[in-house]
Parts: sequence; structure tokens; C-alpha cells
Amino acid sequence: MGLFSRTARTARTASTASTESRIPAAEEVAAAGRALARGNSKPADRLCDEAGPHSQAVAMQIIGISVDYTPQD
Repeated sequence: MGLFSRTARTARTASTASTESRIPAAEEVAAAGRALARGNSKPADRLCDEAGPHSQAVAMQIIGISVDYTPQD
């Protein structure tokens, strides 16, 4: 399930994600936050999917960084 996607996972996807979950590094979260601030949610979705049961905490970190980030022209 992505950052903004609220569709239910299939049983196969949910079981696979729970066994392969990981907490992303701070650099990955920061990069996803900057990308989200620029309008690209794919890195954030990927990290939240990989975080498994920690996806809500990861999503909040990404959103916090994206709000604080000011894109440079």
C-alpha cells in the first residue's frame, strides 16, 4: 500500500511485505520527502511499502520532511 493509496493488499502481497519489511535509512526518507515536495510520490510509496508494519511512522517522517523542504529553482 502506497503513501496515499488506501486500497487493500491481496493476501499474497500482505504476507510477502510483512516478511520483507525494513526501516529505511534517514537518507532514503529525506530523499523521498524532497521528491514528494516536488510532486513525485513514487519514492515515498516505495519506502512505505517496504516498511511493512512501520509504514505509518515512515509516512509521517516523509511528510514532515516534505513540508519543511523548499525546492530550489
